[in-house]
Amino acid sequence: MLASALVIGAALVANSDSSPTVAAPDLHRPVAGAAGRLYRQGTLGDAQAIRPEAKPPAPRPVTGPPAPKPRAAAKPQERWYTVKRGDSLWLVANRFGTTPHVIAELNGIRPTAKLRIGQRLRIAGRAEPKAQARAAKPDNGLVETALSYRGVRYRYAGTTTRGMDCSGLVSRVLNTHGIAAPHNSRALYRLGKSVARDKLRSGDLIFFHTRGRGISHVGIYIGDGKFVHASSARGRVRVDRLDDGYYARRYVGARRVS
Repeated sequence: MLASALVIGAALVANSDSSPTVAAPDLHRPVAGAAGRLYRQGTLGDAQAIRPEAKPPAPRPVTGPPAPKPRAAAKPQERWYTVKRGDSLWLVANRFGTTPHVIAELNGIRPTAKLRIGQRLRIAGRAEPKAQARAAKPDNGLVETALSYRGVRYRYAGTTTRGMDCSGLVSRVLNTHGIAAPHNSRALYRLGKSVARDKLRSGDLIFFHTRGRGISHVGIYIGDGKFVHASSARGRVRVDRLDDGYYARRYVGARRVS
């Protein structure tokens, strides 16, 4: 009985010696990652928790120089003009690249007002018209307007579409375009500047003496040796040739108003 107990005790001791044992932690073994490096350098204590790495600061937005402020639109250059002999609102407006209505409004006068020599006008526009603009339409629409009355019957002292005479036609066309013009052929001959016959261009006024020596007839040159006028003999506003025998012999001169 005693022998059996001793045998069982020896077996229990043998089984206990063969059980696996848990080794104590090796404090000198390296730890993986950044935490291990901190551990070896002594920056982390045994009981200190490993904190995640801090996030880098967000980059600041890149800003360029401030945007330039928009420039205010340039105002038209203003100047003063002294009226000379033969000037009209239309001529002055054409010279400075504006319109008779703009000049009239700036100076408190009517667009059809007759200018006085020496009168000072306030002008808003460029210094001189461009040469290309002049060449593009030298008559400024005078011919087109004059031809629109072709066929209107002749009527002495008339100025309307019910009837007009020669100076009535011309004065109506000029006034339509802002050129103050009298209803009289002799007075019309004082407008603008003189033009030689071989220098005529569309829109020039041409004058004749059909009665006596003085000027008694006027028309508007339309180019190609032709002119439009209100003919008392034919009783209509019509187009004739300047080299026609009757008008060629009675030609006096021409004036340029545009």
